[in-house]
Amino acid sequence: MRATGSSTEFTARLWEQARSGDLRGAAAAADAALDRDPPAQAACVELHLVAASCAMRQGRHADALRDLDAAAAAALGPPSDVALALRVDVWRAELAYFQGRYSAANAIIDRVQAPLEDGGELAYAAFALRVRFAILLAHADYDTVAREAARAIALAEASGDDYVLVQVLNILGATSFDRATSKLPAPHARAHLSALDPHDTAPMEADAREALRYFERAGDVARRANYEFAAWYVAGNVERLEIVLGHADRAVRAIRKRLKALQAIGAHYDEIVTRSNLAWGLRVLGLHDEALHELDVALGLARDTGTANVLLEFLEYDRSIVLAARGDMAAARASYREYLRLLHGWNAGKRTTPDDDPPPAPKRPLEPYFLKSADRFIREHLAETISVEALARHCEVSWRTLQTAFGEYRGVTPVAYIRNLRLDHARRLLMEGDAAVKDIAASAGFHSATTFALEFRKRFGMQPSRVRLSMPRSV
Repeated sequence: MRATGSSTEFTARLWEQARSGDLRGAAAAADAALDRDPPAQAACVELHLVAASCAMRQGRHADALRDLDAAAAAALGPPSDVALALRVDVWRAELAYFQGRYSAANAIIDRVQAPLEDGGELAYAAFALRVRFAILLAHADYDTVAREAARAIALAEASGDDYVLVQVLNILGATSFDRATSKLPAPHARAHLSALDPHDTAPMEADAREALRYFERAGDVARRANYEFAAWYVAGNVERLEIVLGHADRAVRAIRKRLKALQAIGAHYDEIVTRSNLAWGLRVLGLHDEALHELDVALGLARDTGTANVLLEFLEYDRSIVLAARGDMAAARASYREYLRLLHGWNAGKRTTPDDDPPPAPKRPLEPYFLKSADRFIREHLAETISVEALARHCEVSWRTLQTAFGEYRGVTPVAYIRNLRLDHARRLLMEGDAAVKDIAASAGFHSATTFALEFRKRFGMQPSRVRLSMPRSV
């Protein structure tokens, strides 16, 4: 947050330098100032907080913790300064979130939220809510975020701190984006967003548009305040929307440009997320080798910096999808197993954490990589006879494994799933063109027009010949 009150003009300039994206420069200047004559109490706390915030963005969590401990010691004095101590606590909550220690972060926010608001520390109060929103988002608790959204925006606006307002708007946009994915029907609702293709995502358009409004507002505020770095990571969320809306080529160009800027300033956490987005766009474009390279680099960064476990989970999951798309099923299986191992570790840790009351529900695993391969195979051979055995061979799993996965993640047998895809395809053709019903039935893999009509009526409640008659006429 912006340095105020007794904080010096110098520390205020360092905060602005950090916010502009010069993480190394701001941290080095803060360390140099601390190494010179001991600064006054408020300036000492702020300098350590600048250094800690920069270290977090660079993935140097141990360094961030050391600076936070030093800031806390300075805030406690003598004399003790409650307002400064509360600021340190908010940054401790941020670090706990980065490390995936959500219960610890929530406990801090519970303790400091009211004192921050009562003491007029509105920027920090809004920032604390932003940290809480990020945790709620990790737990897919969209309704709680929605209930607190207006309050967080009001606090940020009242504080006059544009950077905090950008942070709040950005997390609200991310929440709307994730809510959009929660509305995806089977089969896509049980996959990670970056496993999706544009044709999967039509049901999420309304919430995606809401997310876009938040992101565009956040970007406008960031540019108005000359926070270029903040504008960059807001742009990252806009790029994800571009992929969803079918503009992966445009998104990839923008992501590559932003990635170079992130590398130049050493923002490792943002680089990890950006490489994940880049891998998604590359996979959508069919550039699987390049996508795999980006995920491997992101995984290396995540492991080296001790970044939150949830990022490791998603990177391994994305890796399984990309490997399957390039036909390397053995490697895809290994990445999916590593994803499951990380997920099991997270769930086990939440069961044994004493300060969760009640403990959060365990996360269910995302659908396995080979179901995405099955989808692709079915679409490519829709007009042909497809046996469960042939589908299992393509996915390089046993028919029993395939049957079990379809039942658990899709709620139907493979045979029923294939039939439903054929019928959905036929219905689209009936609505969009004027081909004969028998020709459409054949193109959807039905060799008997009678069987097609019976199955179509079971699924849609009308005969195929009635579909065009039921459509509104243009005037």
